[in-house]
Amino acid sequence: MGNIKNNYIEIDIRNIAPGERRSKIFERFLALGQGQELHVIADHDPVHLLGSMKSHKLPVDVAAYRTLTDKDGTFTGIFKKLEHENVNENFLATDIDQERNYLPDRFNPVTVYTGENYRVIITYIKAGQFIPVHSPSTDLIFSVFKGNGSMVAGDREINIHPGSIVIVHAGEKRGVFANTDMEAFHVVSPVPDEKDHLEVKEKLESKKYI
Repeated sequence: MGNIKNNYIEIDIRNIAPGERRSKIFERFLALGQGQELHVIADHDPVHLLGSMKSHKLPVDVAAYRTLTDKDGTFTGIFKKLEHENVNENFLATDIDQERNYLPDRFNPVTVYTGENYRVIITYIKAGQFIPVHSPSTDLIFSVFKGNGSMVAGDREINIHPGSIVIVHAGEKRGVFANTDMEAFHVVSPVPDEKDHLEVKEKLESKKYI
């Protein structure tokens, strides 16, 4: 299931049954040495695993998490084992310039932090790109730093611009279309699961916004 390489273990979960994935990932993570990395290959960003790892007291370095995205839509989530397992993470600091990464063919949600009950994301959307309209089981707080566009929120469509703050309740429709390059900060709660990502993935593959 996993391949041991120089300083990391790689596991491709795309062909592992969903009910078995977490246990396989935890097993591989626990086999790491301090400071080593687990590379999880998936068809969506596996960042939601951070919350599970933290709740199970696994020594994961949350601040070191990053995601690599291939042009074919494959995601590699990189989970680093703490170099010193007694480290107490009291805060995380970053900025929108440091995290900036636009993708050529789709929006890029960069996860900044995942807690037990929420996720913090900075999203970069090139002009003409979009977050497909979907209805996940998460509350959303969405704040625009840069760019102009439109947003579906429930049964309404509104214009958004720098300074816009939009709150959408769980189960309600939400989606964003960027007229210009857009950068936005948002928080979702609870942490979304694979079902919440499915509609987004399917619409991106078919290039459908609504």
